[in-house]
Formats: sequence, structure tokens, C-alpha cells
Amino acid sequence: MIVRPYGVVIDGDLELGLELEVEEGRIVALRPHTGIPEPYVVSPAFVNAHSHFEYLGLEGRVTGDDYWSWIRELTRMKADQNPDDVRADALRAGALNRATGVAWVAEHSDRPGSGEAMAATGLDGVIFQEVITLREYADPGQKLEQVLERAARNREAFGGPVYANPHAHHTVAPEPLRALGGSGHPLSIHVAETEHESQFTRYGEGPIADFYRLANLPVRPSGMSVVGTLALLGCVRKGVQFVHCCAIEDGDLELMAEGGVTVAHCPRSNRRLECPAAPVREMLDAGIPVGLGLDSAASSGPIDMFAEMREALATSHARGRPVSPQEVWRMATERGRESVPVPGEPWRIEPCSAVPLIAIQVPGASSVADLIAHGAPEQVAWL
Repeated sequence: MIVRPYGVVIDGDLELGLELEVEEGRIVALRPHTGIPEPYVVSPAFVNAHSHFEYLGLEGRVTGDDYWSWIRELTRMKADQNPDDVRADALRAGALNRATGVAWVAEHSDRPGSGEAMAATGLDGVIFQEVITLREYADPGQKLEQVLERAARNREAFGGPVYANPHAHHTVAPEPLRALGGSGHPLSIHVAETEHESQFTRYGEGPIADFYRLANLPVRPSGMSVVGTLALLGCVRKGVQFVHCCAIEDGDLELMAEGGVTVAHCPRSNRRLECPAAPVREMLDAGIPVGLGLDSAASSGPIDMFAEMREALATSHARGRPVSPQEVWRMATERGRESVPVPGEPWRIEPCSAVPLIAIQVPGASSVADLIAHGAPEQVAWL
């Protein structure tokens, strides 16, 4: 098949006048036009570097203004949801990911439905089955068995990789967190979404510590940031993705870069929950692979990768440490795939690549800046 757009996005740049020859889903040639081009551009499909399908039904319903009040309200509301409704929400979220041009997802799952949704909508990726042991803090063994059973069901439905995975430092007891950190398998952990996490680990203070004391859970400050504390538990290593990284302290970036961790950046969710602006410029400059995650519709809103890219640009400019449109596009494509620590082929347009391709039709677009500024899910088609 000859694919003859007027432009092709390569390494985040829109290059004009190129066509592709594709055989059995693999690019066999990339060359100048040999005929009249058609009015669209071709890009590698998007990678959603962090997702929660199961919360789609809570979009617009969780009213907490800041992260802590929001997460407490979300926890109460999810307990009242019907499992069949959650499965239907996950299926719809998978379809909406496809509609916005996403082909590969790093999905976090606490309840049933993600595996079925990934398979039914043709999404590739990985499922991180969340371990949360707050109610089982003193004896987490039974909860871990339940998580492994859920992971097995998701694996059977999905047919792709599924890993037991710690939700966050403050929601998992130290013993299972250390065991998962030392397992060597891929992990994806919520880290430093707010400053509360390092207040808890360094000083034993703040709303997380208050919650622990109210629940009669032990508060054992390490005297270090949450990143430093995770390093003590074996969770700052290659094969680990940190999600959010908004309230990163001095020294954390060096520790992360040396350890080989990657990052999923979720700017719309961070803005909605009044989290600090993540230091993405500094992460990129430190050589840390950063991907874009759509997070959950309950915090980010509509599933829309173009809106996520616009927010990533706006947030970086607001902090005075801008990233470029080309860097943001790479965060949504090849760098996004690199940010998820699961092996795979390079996610870029080049000869011999089998990367999924999308066609984007934005009238008059002559750069990725134009595509980001004016793109929308309804302008995406699959090749």
C-alpha cells in the first residue's frame, strides 16, 4: 500500500513531501512523493503513558477542588459503583482512546474490566494491577492474593502483559512495596503528585500522616523525600515508571536519572487537582524519558490527546521553562512509549518499523504546533 499524505511526522517534526510504502503492516520505504498527495498528515499513533479506564463513569462527578479532598471523595464514590457499570465504563474508555488516536496504553486497574476493554477495542499495551493495602496494612498477604487473582483474570481477557503493581508509597505497606520493588518486573507508581507525600515521608506530617493516625496506622518518617524513600525500598531503578512527579524536590531528579526511572506526565489532571506544575523541562534536560498520560476522565476530563498536548505546552510556558511542540509530540508518541518500561519495537516512522499509523486532517496545518493547536479526536483516522 502506498500512503501519500502531504506530510509525515518524524521525530516530532512535520516533514512535507514524503510518502510511505507499507506491506503487511510494516513500513518498507519512506521517500519523496511519486504522485499527488492527499489532504492529511501521517504520524505514529499516540501512546497513553498512564490511564485509569475504570473511572470514566465518574467524569465530572467528583467535586473536590484539591487532590486530597478529591481522592477521598473518589474513594467513597467508587465503593458504591456497580461492577457491571465499571466494566462498561472501561470498554467505553478504551473506545475513546482509539478515537483520539491512541494505540498503546499503560493502564492502571483496580477493578475488573481493563483487560476486556483492551482486547475488545484492539489496544496494545500493559496493565498494572494496583496493590493497595491500607485496610490490610498489618497483614497484606490476603490482599496480594486477591490482586494476583485479578491480574490473572485481566491477563486472560487481554492476552498481554499484566503486573502486580504498587499504587503509591503511601497506599502500600512497606513489606509488599519492598517485595515489588525487588521483583525486577516493570512497575508504574504514583509519585509526588502533591507535596503531601514528602511531608509524610520526611517529617510524618500533613494530611497523609493525619489519615494514618486516624486509621491507627504507623507513621514512620524516613527523613527523606518520597523519591528518596522509594529508593530505600528498591523502587528507583530501571523498569520503574513514576507517574505525575509534580512536587519533586532538589536532588530527586538526579536520583531518578541515575536510577533509570521514567515519568508519565498528566498535565490536565495535575491542573484540575491543583497539583504543583511538574518540572518537565528539567526532567527532559536530565535525560529522563517523559510520556503523556491521559490519567482518568474523573480528573482529566474528556479523553483527548490533543487537549493533553495543549495543556502540556501551556503548563511549561506558565512555569517559565517551556518545552517545544516537537518535544510534546514526541512525549505523546515515541518518548511516551519509551516512558513505559515494557520492551517493544521503536515507536517511530522509519523503514522496517511496524508502528501503528494515524492520519490527521487539520486544514492548513504546516507544523506540529498547528496540529496540536487545532487537532481534535474527530480529525483522526486509522491507517
